[in-house]
Amino acid sequence: MGAEAIAEAAVDAGLEAYFGYPITPSSEIMENLALLYASHRNDKFKVYFQSASEVESINLLMGAGAAGHIAMTATSGPGLSLMAEGISYAYTSEIPLVIVNVNRGGPGLGNVAPEQSDYLFVTKSLGHGGSKAIVLAPSSIQEAMNQVRMAFELSFKFRIPVIILTDAIIIHMLESVDQDHLLPVSVDSGWSARGRSGGERHLINSIYLEPDEFRKIKVKLEEKWKAIEPLSDCFMCDDAETLFVAYGISARIAMEAATELRERGIRAGVFRPITLNPFPGKMLMDAARNSSRIIAIEMNEGQMVHDVQYWVRRDVELVPFIGGIYPDTEEVIEKCK
Repeated sequence: MGAEAIAEAAVDAGLEAYFGYPITPSSEIMENLALLYASHRNDKFKVYFQSASEVESINLLMGAGAAGHIAMTATSGPGLSLMAEGISYAYTSEIPLVIVNVNRGGPGLGNVAPEQSDYLFVTKSLGHGGSKAIVLAPSSIQEAMNQVRMAFELSFKFRIPVIILTDAIIIHMLESVDQDHLLPVSVDSGWSARGRSGGERHLINSIYLEPDEFRKIKVKLEEKWKAIEPLSDCFMCDDAETLFVAYGISARIAMEAATELRERGIRAGVFRPITLNPFPGKMLMDAARNSSRIIAIEMNEGQMVHDVQYWVRRDVELVPFIGGIYPDTEEVIEKCK
């Protein structure tokens, strides 16, 4: 199951601390990590803590990250909202941490069915003051496992929060996976705050009272952001007249639709952003250069479509699935007639 796979991948990658508060549909990740912690599967996994709230979780996560430890949490939309302030602090303080956000229907309490309606939140407004996070979007359980390791590596390489944006379908479905290649990550934590007994002391801070000093910090953060390489995948894009753009589980529905359309004589393909932030805009431009129709498929009212339109500079059609309704291949095909 997806939740089990993510937990297994985290421990195999060298997870040292997990802080979390239960919230459906992410709770199974926490439950599986509790079992792995109790089994002593990896001696590095020393801390498993059920916090009193998501606010506490993110602050504990910042503390572990500031000390150079590989740490993570998992939550769903309302919980991520409560973490936004801490994520902003972590971004400016350059603290590595990983959050798995299992997107559920919203806003408000919404429902626990799958949606992709946190897209704008995690890519455009994840906290205050222009804070950002790298956002990864798996489309399979195998990719979710691989991205856990990738998330730890990226968070330490760039000293930045990383969000894995998934949904209840990937968390709850079953697939075969290959775990043999999941090796522990190697991270550099020489910059971390280790206290007097750990050598040189380093200040981890997000407040800079002098504007000139703060300007230097923000310029540094922006330059670092520009060095992060976006990732994407193309499925039959080379000669596609109709190009679907979709991520996560929606991309798999789009691939089914594209395959069916090819059998009906319509050259269709799928462009899949793997990093939602930074968005692979230039890669999309290249993939769409020969397409006469571009269609965004999303499990929301239309959020990623704005990024797609910005990069291709022309009209983009939208096939939305909202309220926890699963994407339907036939509905996507019908849109293309």
